[in-house]
Amino acid sequence: MNYSDWDSGGGDLFGPNRGTLSVDELRNDQERVIEEQDRGLDAISQSLARTKRMATAIGDEVDDQNDLIEDIKDKTETVHSKFHKENRHVNLVLEKSNTTVLWVIIIVLFITILLLFIIF
Repeated sequence: MNYSDWDSGGGDLFGPNRGTLSVDELRNDQERVIEEQDRGLDAISQSLARTKRMATAIGDEVDDQNDLIEDIKDKTETVHSKFHKENRHVNLVLEKSNTTVLWVIIIVLFITILLLFIIF
């Protein structure tokens, strides 16, 4: 029975003849209403149970994703640190190579000047 049946005037709890119902009829109508409410509450309970399972699954997935993000963050920090360390090494090598080239040029020029002095 649904709620529209109660309003149809069929002599039940909510109909126009409600004052003429016997105690047994009122009790039967009340039991029908309670049964309908129980079915509604059962449906709500099942829906809430599904919602809880979905929320738990979503929470677990979020935890897994957070762990993955944390791993990526840690690896990124490690790579970042290594990159800066290697960048400093490259800069040192470049500075040393520039200095070495300059010293070689200075020595070659010095030898050239000495040779010119000796020859002339």
